[in-house]
Amino acid sequence: MPRSCSAARHGGTVKTVGVVGTGVIGACVAFSLAQRGVHVHCVERRQPGGLTTDVSFARLSAYQQPTYPRFELSHTGMIEHAHFARQFASAPWWHPTGSLAWSTDAAGAGGAGTGESFVEVVDRLSAWGYRTIWRDAAQVNREWEPGIAFPHARTPVVRFPDEGWIDGPKLVSVLIDTAQQSGHLRLWNSAVEEIEVHDDRVVALRLQNQDRIKVDAVVNAAGPEAVTVAAKLGAPMLGAVATRSSLVIDLATDGDAVKHVLRGAEAHVRSAGPGRVRVRSDQVDAGLPAGIRSEPGDEIVKDLLERAYRTVPALTSSTVERTRIGTAVFPADGLPSVGALSGVCGYYEAFANSGITLAPFIGRTLATQIVTGEIHPLWARCSPDRLRAAS
Repeated sequence: MPRSCSAARHGGTVKTVGVVGTGVIGACVAFSLAQRGVHVHCVERRQPGGLTTDVSFARLSAYQQPTYPRFELSHTGMIEHAHFARQFASAPWWHPTGSLAWSTDAAGAGGAGTGESFVEVVDRLSAWGYRTIWRDAAQVNREWEPGIAFPHARTPVVRFPDEGWIDGPKLVSVLIDTAQQSGHLRLWNSAVEEIEVHDDRVVALRLQNQDRIKVDAVVNAAGPEAVTVAAKLGAPMLGAVATRSSLVIDLATDGDAVKHVLRGAEAHVRSAGPGRVRVRSDQVDAGLPAGIRSEPGDEIVKDLLERAYRTVPALTSSTVERTRIGTAVFPADGLPSVGALSGVCGYYEAFANSGITLAPFIGRTLATQIVTGEIHPLWARCSPDRLRAAS
């Protein structure tokens, strides 16, 4: 960020901020800013929390991070969630259930594109300080989850006690409502037409409904549309941006079929609230066309359901409630884009893979940066500037 911009933004001179997007990251940023007394204008043309946040499997985890910097961010995000939930008398979105993971055998694939075995992945996480508890399948069936159909009784199963899941739409709803009740947040049901810049400084958001909002800064937390919003600033992302599509199915069940988040060899299964379960599968997602946002076909739905039924046989009596494909957009290097863009005073980005896990941490630290200029050390590798250099 230019020196003159940084100096101008210190000392509490940021009074009004526009946040584009009210998924889980945008809502956490907006809430944290409102807590600091900043007037926040959230711009969202859909229901808050109704796009990627609603479709996410929303596991709270650092399991699939292959490098220590990415692991450290996700692990920090998990710890932040616990602190964040304690700010509220009730935190109905917060489900620290722990999770169970297993492979078809001890040498089965475990790392996301790393070539590591399942055991090697767990050993690496344990060496990094991630809590792990090993049991065999028979013990898990006796002690924790009697309904899981494991490959055999001696299948090694690891429990990650600090993992869980988040009800993203409920979290967004509580944060937006709380900030609105404080008088520090206004929600605009529109899309951004232009980010106005004068003398290399953000001055306003112009909306498609012709409204114009004067702001001291803007946060691009638009998730799948972050690239489009950045282009409206005149600072398009030229670096590599990746997409990942995922099919999720919500099932209505008779009772609570599972207690933990399950990372099975064929399917992932978790509770989605009383009498509901959400399922997905790495194998099914690998076969989805890139960037798909349409309704899924019958064959891939059938494939996912059969995998879920083989994992938890009691689900065969469940009823399909919702079936959706969601698409996440994030920097291809796997690190978030969080912080200020050099050369344009008052423009910030906040979009990431693992957005559910990172959202409260991004919200708190980015709000701090916007108001005080202080940059958290973990964002040193995550500058939006890197996405402006052609790869």
